[in-house]
Amino acid sequence: MDELIENIGKRILYYRKKNDTTLKELADKIKATPSLISQIEHGKANPSLATLKAIADVFSVPIGLFFENDIKRTTSSPVIRKNTHRKLITNGNVTYTLLNPDSEEMEVILIEFPPQVATGEEHYHHDGYEVGYVIKGELTVVLEENEYNLQLGDSIAFRSIRPHTIKNKSSQIAVAVWVNLIPWIFVK
Repeated sequence: MDELIENIGKRILYYRKKNDTTLKELADKIKATPSLISQIEHGKANPSLATLKAIADVFSVPIGLFFENDIKRTTSSPVIRKNTHRKLITNGNVTYTLLNPDSEEMEVILIEFPPQVATGEEHYHHDGYEVGYVIKGELTVVLEENEYNLQLGDSIAFRSIRPHTIKNKSSQIAVAVWVNLIPWIFVK
């Protein structure tokens, strides 16, 4: 995981330098501190999904460019073997695993939320429509000012442009399958 965090930081640093943006300018644009940006760039802090989204928006790049791993599909088989899935691990160790790497129409993601963590403190939004289905534990989805508590077997569907955050308020791990009808995390 440390290598993944370092790679995210290196890519953010690359885009910041490429766009001739200072730490303070980037921090101001995403409402963070220059210290946090520096820690992320040096692999000392693991950003939330909301923070990654905000940084990607500043540089007008897909969020997936920050965490592309080196796993490349070398076969035409429709089977994706364990330990070959593309993954993103964000602040709080929320793990996103891409289940359909060859689709440009949608992304299907397995999300694992450790106890007491969220996708970030800030709401985020993006284009598209999404559907989530809880397969273990329970989650709270905050859409604008409304909270929706989801139990095992519950699902939720909404337009992704609505500001939202996903939280695991429980003391147990929560796992969900999430579908984004316009890919925005694992963009090729």
